[in-house]
Amino acid sequence: MSKQEIDAKGRWVVLDTTQEGVSLLVVGTENHPGISPRNWLDARTRTVLLDKLRAAIASAEAFDGIVRYASAEFAVVAKPIVSPDGKQVVGAYGIFDHPGHPIPDAPVIGTWQWRVCKQTGKNVGDDSSLWDANLFKIYGIDPATVESKRGPAGEWLAKLVSTKDRDTIKLVIDSGISVNNRSRHLLSYEIVYGYGSPNPRKKQIAMSARAYDDSDYPEAIMLRGFSREVDSPTKLVTPGLSPVTAGLVTEALFALAADRAFAAVDMQQEVTFRTSNRWADFGLIPDFEGNLAALAHPDDKFTFEHHLAAAAAGRIGPESSATVRLRTTNETWQEFAISIAPIGSTDGQSRYLMTSLVPTNQGA
Repeated sequence: MSKQEIDAKGRWVVLDTTQEGVSLLVVGTENHPGISPRNWLDARTRTVLLDKLRAAIASAEAFDGIVRYASAEFAVVAKPIVSPDGKQVVGAYGIFDHPGHPIPDAPVIGTWQWRVCKQTGKNVGDDSSLWDANLFKIYGIDPATVESKRGPAGEWLAKLVSTKDRDTIKLVIDSGISVNNRSRHLLSYEIVYGYGSPNPRKKQIAMSARAYDDSDYPEAIMLRGFSREVDSPTKLVTPGLSPVTAGLVTEALFALAADRAFAAVDMQQEVTFRTSNRWADFGLIPDFEGNLAALAHPDDKFTFEHHLAAAAAGRIGPESSATVRLRTTNETWQEFAISIAPIGSTDGQSRYLMTSLVPTNQGA
């Protein structure tokens, strides 16, 4: 079946730049993983809007005027997306519709740049990191509260990227600096909007990034790109990178916790989908995949099930523990102090839980 070409009339279109040219990221509320605009946009959109977007990228100048297509006229807006220092066009966005028709608000697109040493990954130069005004807006930060003109670069990973995505983003970026293949990479991660304010909240961000040479600093590369808010995580595209995975970070944490075992459970399917190495060392059933509560002593099972349910509902946190006897491989009972932390949540309810099991050295 042939693909359906996209008619973008009345919808904002966002392009970024790649080594091969440009790629399509957004049409209205639809996100795309850097597909070919020439192959996916319909003929009218290509003629009326795409050509103007390409011109905006080439010239760094905006267009706001009328374009004719067949017997019709269209009002067209096409704007370049320019790096904070004004030296590099990293994309473009625009829209077209019949003259006089109302158009939706333009997407807020924030640009950034970051100069780092090719060998060490450390910042290079006094202006190593720059944010534009829109990026401060996306993160909910007042630029006047930031001491350096470079933006909150030192706080970005440690404070502004949510904990759940921090490992992945850190490792992908480090791999990108090390490989330095000049390819365009697409990332998506959760941020803390309004960090330090009375009411911070979470937002999902999509980022397009590329590495460029910097003639003033031959020992460095300049990472440039732009970020925008999205409703849900978008596809990660990291050509040529082989980052250490976040899963290996978790394995390292498990290995350091010699005094306890870990088990990840799916409350909806009532299965255990991951256990740490210490699980079997403590005499528990190796490669266990069943309902964790089913291992509990009959006298402890009801209490343990309620503890799991309360943790999933957010009524208790990891500071609350339950003492539960679990069945071992030799059909005896080993007592554990079990604490539980949610793995994400939707409307306050967590489907997945991580459990920590510390032997009390009480057995039967």
